[in-house]
Amino acid sequence: MYCRIDGNDDVAMSGQRPIRYVCTSSVREDLVCELGEMSRTTGELLDALDASESAVYDALSNLEKKGLVDSHRDGWSLTGGGQLVADALGRIRDTESLLADDEDYWNDHDTRVLPQVYRCRLPELGDYEILRARESDLNRQVRHIASRIDAVEACDIVSPVYHEAYGDAMPDHEDARLVLSTDLVEGPSPERHPHSSWESTAVRIADVPFALGVSDEWTILTLPERNGQWARATLVSEDDSAIQWGRGLFETVWADATSPEQSHFVD
Repeated sequence: MYCRIDGNDDVAMSGQRPIRYVCTSSVREDLVCELGEMSRTTGELLDALDASESAVYDALSNLEKKGLVDSHRDGWSLTGGGQLVADALGRIRDTESLLADDEDYWNDHDTRVLPQVYRCRLPELGDYEILRARESDLNRQVRHIASRIDAVEACDIVSPVYHEAYGDAMPDHEDARLVLSTDLVEGPSPERHPHSSWESTAVRIADVPFALGVSDEWTILTLPERNGQWARATLVSEDDSAIQWGRGLFETVWADATSPEQSHFVD
């Protein structure tokens, strides 16, 4: 992030932007994050932080001079600007936690294919599992996804690639929706994944560079690898926040998709 300088730093404070200023001190950063939840007394802050009493007092004084915290009879609270800084730091910490859970996955896959608003919200995936194909079992990932789809009554799916196992598992249900890649429907062999395979499931067509599955029980996300190859790793999360994230992303894709009848596909 930034070089941290703990202690009295009035010179560093002058003219420095609020987030940069807070992040250059671990004590200031911890204080702002602690106050992001609720007002605290000085004693509560001293108990919560792993810092000397003098360091905490100096940091509070400097944060108050910077206009990020207010002191009052009941203790300390964030100003409006201080709350915005706390929210930004919370997003940074959540993103760091997301990356730390599986750095190799995030470094190897292309997150740029996601709309920026959902890319910024990736920490909402919460606790997740990365399911990787193995050299000895290249279809492990496919079987796992197909089994999850087959086990639910209805789900929403974005499918940029064809695999017979996914087509067989996709429920034919009035509450199910499917977005197929334009290439699958309008490509040289559209019969491989005919949109007429489902009577009740609603189907639309879109240019989709990632795969997504959402049900009441899980969100499944597959991003392409940065080398351009289709991924052999899939993210699965059962957290409620991940399901809400997935539903929002699916609705965005669905809104931009078109019905097969509006595409150039001809039966």
